[in-house]
Amino acid sequence: MRPARRLAIVLALFCAYLPLHARARHLIVTGRLTQLDTDSTWAIQLNPVITVDGRQVSFLVITTPNPQKLEPLQNELVQAAGTFSTVNTGHTGDCPALRLSSVRSVKYNNPDKDKPKLSFWASVANFFSPTPL
Repeated sequence: MRPARRLAIVLALFCAYLPLHARARHLIVTGRLTQLDTDSTWAIQLNPVITVDGRQVSFLVITTPNPQKLEPLQNELVQAAGTFSTVNTGHTGDCPALRLSSVRSVKYNNPDKDKPKLSFWASVANFFSPTPL
């Protein structure tokens, strides 16, 4: 096969792949992780609300191959990363979803838990510094 023909095939495959890749949006969101109903469906109640395609989204359904790993993080404030997609549920139609790639608990931004206290010397240094720590 000639090099020009190979280049044309590679270019055509790239042009066909590009729109598929552009639809996949990588998101990093923060919110409270909750379990829906009694089955293994999980969702994140977003804080703050995000806008996707001109529509405000306040929650995302979580799709993951290992939903049992989310149980220790139930009802906690988490930061989740993944790919935005939609899931077709029978009774509600298309729901916004996040294909989960990672999730972690956010410790110090959680309003339900106390923030760590500063030591006495850190408070003194903060008082005398021109900009607060």
